[in-house]
Amino acid sequence: MNTDPTTILFATDGTPASQRARGAAAHLARAGNAALHVVHVWAPGTTVSGAPDVGERIGSAVAASEAHVIEDELGCPVAAVHAPEGSRAHGILAVAGAVGAGLIVVGGRKLGVVEELFTYRVSEDVIHHSLRPVLLVRQDGQAWPPQRVVVGCDLLPEALRAAGLAAWVARCSGAALELVAIVNSEDPDRDQAIAEATRRLEEVATRLRTESGPAVTVRVVVGPDVASALRNAATATGSQLLAVGARGSSLLHRVTQFSVSRSLIHHTHLPLLLVPRASSA
Repeated sequence: MNTDPTTILFATDGTPASQRARGAAAHLARAGNAALHVVHVWAPGTTVSGAPDVGERIGSAVAASEAHVIEDELGCPVAAVHAPEGSRAHGILAVAGAVGAGLIVVGGRKLGVVEELFTYRVSEDVIHHSLRPVLLVRQDGQAWPPQRVVVGCDLLPEALRAAGLAAWVARCSGAALELVAIVNSEDPDRDQAIAEATRRLEEVATRLRTESGPAVTVRVVVGPDVASALRNAATATGSQLLAVGARGSSLLHRVTQFSVSRSLIHHTHLPLLLVPRASSA
């Protein structure tokens, strides 16, 4: 379960939607002693001057400006700046693979009635096509760093990886860590499922508890819907982070984690840490 990232990739579109994500990326890189890379993917387009390299220069300037803020205002060194041409999600994931990122940090915003993550299509594409963990930090969401990290832990491989990475985030942030399992309220063997989930969560918590690590607690929640139960479990005073596995199917509640992660993306302003089963890092 040792998933501490040594390289973090911060993906930016140069808009205010990326500002809070920028702070989170810099904070985790500093506290976790990880190398921080910055990427801005630009798309070719027509300019007034018609100069062929204008788009490239603008893209490079956006990435360089973000790196300048991170180094001069946030006090975090930037290992490298990347400004590739192409589709944003594909470009972000390509750079993540090239630098061996253990974590991708993206921002998100809400525009009017329709949610546009950095926005919507780009961030969601990154999340659902990435083989690497993705941290989504919303512009209109809770402040960073979190005071409490909640892990939706269905005990499948991706959830265990999420727990390990969430423990690292909690340690970097001085936050408490809580492992939460959801048991279907309509399960005829509900009491047995609660007891089994509690036992297995305690086993995971024992592996995560270290002298220098966060305080770890466990909780089993009974409910008919995993996503809403997790949102409710993460609702408390103070800033929160919610972490879940982003692939696979739930052991205790027969729904796809893809559906859970998508629901969480669309229906919570909490920072979300989404971790797939396997990483190519």
